[in-house]
Amino acid sequence: MFGRKKRADVGTYVDPPIAPLAPIERVVDEGALIYVASARMALMNHIVVGALGDHVDYEPHVLREVVRAELERLAADNDDTAARLDASGTFEFQSDMDEELAELKRKDQRRRPEVHRLIADLLRRCARSDIDVEQLLTQARADAIDAMFRAIQSRLLSPASATDPNYEEEKAARISAFVELDLFTALPETSAPPT
Repeated sequence: MFGRKKRADVGTYVDPPIAPLAPIERVVDEGALIYVASARMALMNHIVVGALGDHVDYEPHVLREVVRAELERLAADNDDTAARLDASGTFEFQSDMDEELAELKRKDQRRRPEVHRLIADLLRRCARSDIDVEQLLTQARADAIDAMFRAIQSRLLSPASATDPNYEEEKAARISAFVELDLFTALPETSAPPT
């Protein structure tokens, strides 16, 4: 009754087949997509912070330069990574992994500097392309608007902050004081309307 439970037979582990490396063009395209999405997010944040935090007007020509600078910065980061990988030499695996898998990993490591250089080239081309920059600006603007509306909506839907317990009792007195206030005499003399 209280004996050991029988273990389920899950079979014997078999290594999965080794998948070949993805073509370098695909790796570069997918890597560049990630970096471009990063630039779009940076631009979206710039728009949101400018609008809500710094009260800066939406200036498309300024934002185009912001996204170009971000793409150039990301390209420079990729160039630096490629140079660092070139300087470090080949990566040798000191493990008990299968020799075929280790050779595949070494091959992947050898091509990484080239991948980063090709991504840098793509990012620079994107930064020079008016069409690509405009598309990024349009997407980032839409993302920023969506983010701001979601933030406003969540604030509107969140429970209201606790009100003063005497709010209802003092409401009539506040309204009466407001009605009795002569707004024209409360304003500085230079702001008074002409008579």
